[in-house]
Amino acid sequence: MTRNTFNRRRVLAGAGAGITGVVAGCLGGSGGGDDEVHFITDYYNDSWEPLWGDLESEFEDETDTSLNIEEGGMSGTQEGRLAQLIQAGEPPDANTSTFDQVADIWETGQLETVNDVVSSIEEVNGEINTEAFLGEGDDIYQIPHGLYVSNFQYRADIYEQLGLDEPETFQDVLDNAQVIDESDEVDARGYGLAGMPTGKSQDEFLVLLSSAGVSGIGLRWSDPDAREELEVYFPEEEVTMVLQYMKDLAEYSPDPTSIGWAESLSQWVQGQYAQCYHLNAWPVGVTALTAEAQDNDALRGLAEATQVRAYPTWGEIDKDDNWLSAPAPDGYHVFSNGTNTAGAKEWFEWLYADSMERTVSFYEADPGRFLPTYSDVLGSDAFQNQDIFQAHPHLLEKLEYCQNEIWGNHYGSVDEANISSPESLYMQRQWFYGEMVNRVVTESMTIQEAYEWGRGELEDAFAAAQEQFG
Repeated sequence: MTRNTFNRRRVLAGAGAGITGVVAGCLGGSGGGDDEVHFITDYYNDSWEPLWGDLESEFEDETDTSLNIEEGGMSGTQEGRLAQLIQAGEPPDANTSTFDQVADIWETGQLETVNDVVSSIEEVNGEINTEAFLGEGDDIYQIPHGLYVSNFQYRADIYEQLGLDEPETFQDVLDNAQVIDESDEVDARGYGLAGMPTGKSQDEFLVLLSSAGVSGIGLRWSDPDAREELEVYFPEEEVTMVLQYMKDLAEYSPDPTSIGWAESLSQWVQGQYAQCYHLNAWPVGVTALTAEAQDNDALRGLAEATQVRAYPTWGEIDKDDNWLSAPAPDGYHVFSNGTNTAGAKEWFEWLYADSMERTVSFYEADPGRFLPTYSDVLGSDAFQNQDIFQAHPHLLEKLEYCQNEIWGNHYGSVDEANISSPESLYMQRQWFYGEMVNRVVTESMTIQEAYEWGRGELEDAFAAAQEQFG
């Protein structure tokens, strides 16, 4: 299989994520015999747990290979677990994450190529439909599962009740948040702003900054034509504008320090706020899944009322100036120093290359969270006829909208935004961006202090990236 070697394959949007309060405990820890496959995953909720259990038993019966499936936690958690295992000389055999979470592991030669596995999967599910980073040259290092498309989500029922128009600009979002928050007619807060120092706050900051027409991570090509060297570009005007905006939104939000990826989903299901930043149709899917599990008509109504649209703009900055480059692919990585890498590859080929129906079952476990990365999946009968879509056709419509409209028309507008390099992958997983937001919304720093602190962290991290990746 021949792969495009353009640098833009290495661009990610950086969005590690995990499910919410429905997450159960882990199935196991590290250790086990040499024949065991140790697999760390954040694909884990009340639907994934029994699915993993059934598949684990079936696979072990067919192959005599045992599995140790460990729930790895959300963005900002799994990285520490991986580092702990690697430093102890006991890396897992595989994990799930966006590629930026394992960029340094890949760069130091600790990931296995998975070309044969991906080729087998493509024969069943269609070719990979993304140009984001999966490997270098002909070598592929991720078995992709799904893509994350950033967007804006709101409660259409509350908008209608209060006579609000769908926002075109971020100022419109802020104005709507104030109206909602100050209304006596609804219980929901105006906006759910993530203020935990990692994960969702970081992702929202990066997307807001990209929408302002500059690189979210604060780097750009020194020479956009040559694309050989990156430099720090973290303009004070745009960065402080974004920080001020997030601070303003925090006035109409539940405690931002209580909101990360997981909490944003559970709080949406609880109806705590009427607007938020999110990925794909994930809040719709979690709400729909919960509604069916509880046979709850009110939650069915909430799922139907949750609207997904392309991210608004800064008004004078058009969507065509947005620096969002490519949706982030999330999937499986196999560690070369694991005890059973061959078994891990066999496991993933067994999972995805058996049938379209089995592949679809993984998206059904987490409806709305991912856009399938394989070209034949979304339009297949197996995918379209899922029970959750029969009960909630709105959910399928929103996923198709994310792929066709948002991904199709709101990404890749600025060619020089493809700042692909090992350094840029490394920088996407530096948590100071989210820490800046946290310090602003907690008022432990002023906007200006947070900018100056963040710029110092950026310069130090970039120097470390240059030293590490050469």
